[in-house]
Amino acid sequence: MRESAWKARILRAAAELFAEHGYHGTGIAQLEEAVGLRRGALYHHIGSKEAVLFEISTAPLRLMVEAAQAIEERVAGPEERFRELARTLLDNVAEHVLEWTVHYRDFTALTGERRREMLELRHSYERVWWRTLTAGVASGVFKPVPEPVVLKGIMGMFNYSYVWLRKDGPLPPSEIADVFCETFLSGIRAG
Repeated sequence: MRESAWKARILRAAAELFAEHGYHGTGIAQLEEAVGLRRGALYHHIGSKEAVLFEISTAPLRLMVEAAQAIEERVAGPEERFRELARTLLDNVAEHVLEWTVHYRDFTALTGERRREMLELRHSYERVWWRTLTAGVASGVFKPVPEPVVLKGIMGMFNYSYVWLRKDGPLPPSEIADVFCETFLSGIRAG
């Protein structure tokens, strides 16, 4: 098997194990058994258990940062930008539910540079939502609101979806995003 194929297999198995048992509740022996490699070969492919956690928890976040920045460049109106951001996020969560589960449950286990980089990715992503909200308030599309509190509430509505959202659920993720958007937009629209 090629190096990249082994790494993908290891990351998938680790995501499943971490999502089920938690990062701290998963031992290297469990990962060895899941992928069929001995410890030395496993470490050759992953470096460390924390490196695996970092890759799992930042991969979907990196996709979201890139997507959000592209949406911000392409979509001018704050309401439609929120809708595009929301649809993209919930599609991503549904596609990467294991990784988001690991991210939100165990990101605090990251240390040093890895933790700093992961937090910076999160801030980069949230800043697009922040700029969307503040632009809407500044242009009069949205009424004046306590922006930090409102943004935390909006982001929490979407971020918690990893617990229950499934791509094969009764409503497609993009429709759930539209429902969420209409819920919060009706509360912040001006006049």
